[in-house]
Amino acid sequence: MNPRGMSHVALCTNDFERSMHFYRDLLGFKVAQQGSTVEEGEYQQGIYKKKNQHVKFAILRHGKKKATPYGLSEDAPVIALLAPTQGKATGKPILVDQIGISHFGIWVKGLNRVHKDLESKGVEFVAPPHVLAKTKEGTIRSAFVKDPDGIIIQLDEMVPARA
Repeated sequence: MNPRGMSHVALCTNDFERSMHFYRDLLGFKVAQQGSTVEEGEYQQGIYKKKNQHVKFAILRHGKKKATPYGLSEDAPVIALLAPTQGKATGKPILVDQIGISHFGIWVKGLNRVHKDLESKGVEFVAPPHVLAKTKEGTIRSAFVKDPDGIIIQLDEMVPARA
């Protein structure tokens, strides 16, 4: 295998519209596709806790739209939002010292400005902008926010070293 990048991150939510507002309106992702699952197949049985689960979904992308299915590309972040159409999602988000996917990261430019803007809109920061790593090549600055379901998102900014 020769991975070229992450294809997407899928997030299950209890309140689809609230999460759409967060990712689309606050973080600036664009809706590439939206709908609901209707087909049932053997392949689905292994990915849901509930047998024959149906979900509504939105594929959200960022960056320049390409002439590809839904405008997706290998160089643009993609988030798939999912929500059961019957009942609520089960479980709860985890933290970094627990087994499983604890968070995901997004590259941003102008982390201080992003922090100030999102904080003014009521986004919960669990860690403000700070230096995550510093090398002779540059610095990575990060901040951590929680989405409406408590899923942690790491906002990263690359600051090249000055020559």
